[in-house]
Amino acid sequence: MVTKDDVTNALKGVIDPELGIDIVSLEMVREVRIEGDSVTVVIALTTDACPLGNRIRDDAQQAITQLEGVGSVDIQLSVMNEEERNKLIEKLKSKGKPTQLPSKLPKMRIEKIIAVLSGKGGVGKSSIAAMLAVELSRRGYKVGVLDADITGPSIPKIFGELAEPFVVEGKIVPSASKGGIKIMSMNLLTGEEEAPIIWRGPLVSSAIRQFYADVEWGELNYLILDLPPGTSDAQLTVMQLLPVDGAIIVTSPQELAGMIVSKAVHMTKMMTVPILGIIENMSYVKCPNCGEVIHLFGESKGKLLAEKINTKFLGSLPIDSALSKACDEGKIEEYSNTDFKEIVAKIVG
Repeated sequence: MVTKDDVTNALKGVIDPELGIDIVSLEMVREVRIEGDSVTVVIALTTDACPLGNRIRDDAQQAITQLEGVGSVDIQLSVMNEEERNKLIEKLKSKGKPTQLPSKLPKMRIEKIIAVLSGKGGVGKSSIAAMLAVELSRRGYKVGVLDADITGPSIPKIFGELAEPFVVEGKIVPSASKGGIKIMSMNLLTGEEEAPIIWRGPLVSSAIRQFYADVEWGELNYLILDLPPGTSDAQLTVMQLLPVDGAIIVTSPQELAGMIVSKAVHMTKMMTVPILGIIENMSYVKCPNCGEVIHLFGESKGKLLAEKINTKFLGSLPIDSALSKACDEGKIEEYSNTDFKEIVAKIVG
């Protein structure tokens, strides 16, 4: 029969990825309970913003499952209190380790922060982020859009002509759309729409941080984050530093897109950001003459992906020339889509 000592010794092999020390030495293992062949472990993370909490949980689960005599394993995540954090900081000091524990930026006066991401480029992520902001605004919410795609920003183009942000008392005042949606994007600062932003990762991360912390967003019900494709510095900055309430994953029917989007899904889970659901874009096209539905990129796979990662399937959207035209002409606030209204209803409840 497995004992508490067996479990504790197994957990000594679980290393906190950021601190480089095992979770037993860090006194993160708060409780070990054994009932028959069932093991329950409570692990106290350094902060509820711990970006790799899920990874620690999975590593602990694997370490205990390998023990002889173990049937089921339940890993429960908790958060250290101030006394425990201070004790940990002193321990890190004694070991010559960095004592700056990970923490997220404050929420300010924003009720909900939603990230829109895909991992894959070309699936219409920015247009969906813009549509989400517009539909929320139509419902009477105060909305802002942070264009986190620093090197490939498209939000200003989608919303049309926007004034350049300016600074008042050390705070950046964002631009606003015709409908009153607050917008911050690198393209509003370059002075030229086609000017390239040739920056390395640290500069991109710094810009995203400034777009959130140094902008006077005011009181918002929703701040929508339009993330670039991929799973690198920009995405990690958003997930680790910004107090994101949830993420919407955008995909398309192609198997290749689904495979790449899955990488973004796994990253989001590792960063302990809740996934609100999946939207399948460009799912089909409807013939304007006969109404026949044509699946240009193959049959829909959005529901299967949602089931695979145990999240909601929010819905499918067609290829719509009216949407493309609205984005090209900067008139997204004049565009409306019945299917998307139903998707937003699932998001806001």
